[in-house]
Amino acid sequence: MVREGSQPKSPNDGDQPSGSARFGTLYVVSMPIGNPDDITVRALQILQTVAVIASENPVATQTLLAHHHATGTVTSYGPRNLDEKIALLVNRLKNGYTVALVSDCGTPVIYDPGCRLIQEAHRAGIPVRSVPGPSALTAAIAISGYSGDSILFEGRLPRLKTSLTRFCSGLRNERRTVVFFIPSESIEPMLIALTRTLPTRRVTIAQDLTKSGEQTLEGTPRMLLKCMRRSPKADTVTVVIEGLASHRRPTRRLRCTSPA
Repeated sequence: MVREGSQPKSPNDGDQPSGSARFGTLYVVSMPIGNPDDITVRALQILQTVAVIASENPVATQTLLAHHHATGTVTSYGPRNLDEKIALLVNRLKNGYTVALVSDCGTPVIYDPGCRLIQEAHRAGIPVRSVPGPSALTAAIAISGYSGDSILFEGRLPRLKTSLTRFCSGLRNERRTVVFFIPSESIEPMLIALTRTLPTRRVTIAQDLTKSGEQTLEGTPRMLLKCMRRSPKADTVTVVIEGLASHRRPTRRLRCTSPA
């Protein structure tokens, strides 16, 4: 059973800090990006032994723990009352409690508020340890087939039409592979802007990675625009744009990959 609320275990429970006998350790734990079975064995062990799990989305974390018949004390971390939450968690770490920081999916700090807690832990001299695992960023690049030698991560795109067009225009001479996250409702405006600014560039749209409805589409912005207008909305969307250095000639056929 998953424990809710903010009462931590005793400092004598669970994993003890390796770098300080006085402070607890802050673990930055990666979560699955879709399929709950993608969590690592070490991540599960850490989540069950820390005093507190600080979660961007406690419901999602509780669901994941329940799926694995695991237990843990989960407390919310942001977006409201973030200053108070950080102060409370740092105080617990200073008192010897271990804390795991998790996001709703994927790796913490990749476009979520986790960095502030980590910064405060560093300032206080608290040990910070990584428990690596899934990330939609690296997963989408890996299956795109584009070069991963040099990557530009832009988080989410501007929402205003003029700002979006300006952003896309700035990618004309970008030699790195560009990747960003985008809500489903913003796919069409993005592809319209890319059709105007990068009409022959190859683009991959990875939807609901590792979920049962996972789908990956690759083509020119115009090809993808026609297809996406008929496609059902996805919960999560990652977009990868090929860099100029790898761009050779226009894509002539849309490529679509879905799970069997």
